[in-house]
Amino acid sequence: MLTVVAGFAPAAQASSLMFCTRPPSASVETKSRLLLFSNALRQMLDQTSNRAVIISRSGLDLDRFDIRLSHAGISLRDNPDASWSVRQLYFSCDEYRPHIYDQGLPGFLMDQGEGSHVFISMVFLPPDAERQLIAAAANNKLAAGLQVGDYSADAYPYSTKYQNCNQWLAEILAYAWGGLPADGQLREQAQTWLRAQNYSPSVVDVKHQYMVWLAHFVPLVHNDDQPEETLDDHRYQLSLPDSIERFVRQYIPGSHRVQMCLRGDKLVTHEGWDDIPAGCVAQAGDTVRDLDGGS
Repeated sequence: MLTVVAGFAPAAQASSLMFCTRPPSASVETKSRLLLFSNALRQMLDQTSNRAVIISRSGLDLDRFDIRLSHAGISLRDNPDASWSVRQLYFSCDEYRPHIYDQGLPGFLMDQGEGSHVFISMVFLPPDAERQLIAAAANNKLAAGLQVGDYSADAYPYSTKYQNCNQWLAEILAYAWGGLPADGQLREQAQTWLRAQNYSPSVVDVKHQYMVWLAHFVPLVHNDDQPEETLDDHRYQLSLPDSIERFVRQYIPGSHRVQMCLRGDKLVTHEGWDDIPAGCVAQAGDTVRDLDGGS
């Protein structure tokens, strides 16, 4: 799975402008570390009383755009595929189309750059909001009905022409908590509700006008749904994990966040709405443990 903004890349690296260009396969050592990370993550989730969590991960190196977390979904304890599998909109490069996909935690974590720090962010909900989210996420007809529109990495959140992975999640949240009718123009209804609740998309500054111009030649990146005034300032508005987390924090009182990151063989766990610093550096109050379970 590639991140929703994989199409934004330095022009000097022509191959990276292709949305479905895959990075080199991870080394055996990296895969082993990520499997241990997924086991630690599952153990932590098993120890909670929660049945669902909104989960986001890092992916390609997007630091140049001040983006750490790029892809989000809903991790469900009782997912029939496997416990805590992540329900998400997934763009398959092999099939060249998006579809609803339930992915186990190891697979969800595996799309990482070689040698990079791995970041995970999880938002936990109070019981009523969690039950509503589970009902919406598990509704296969609703999940599929919201998958409408051509796929675009930089889909504008208030247009139904395109859609990206995180926008699908934002619209699922609208149906979880908005009391919306499960028929009619589903995406239009979701976006109307999100706008009424002041959902604010993320703003990605691509720095230079030529990056906006290059979107005309990059598969799965489009300009024609974005507001002209922000494009003129080299900025794209889209749904990313940070905009989803901000919205949940403001809309669902009692929600809380836990972040985890992996630096070498050290796993750092941090609670709160402030971010773990760059470099996966532990702060006062954070928990640090070895991947093998030691401290």
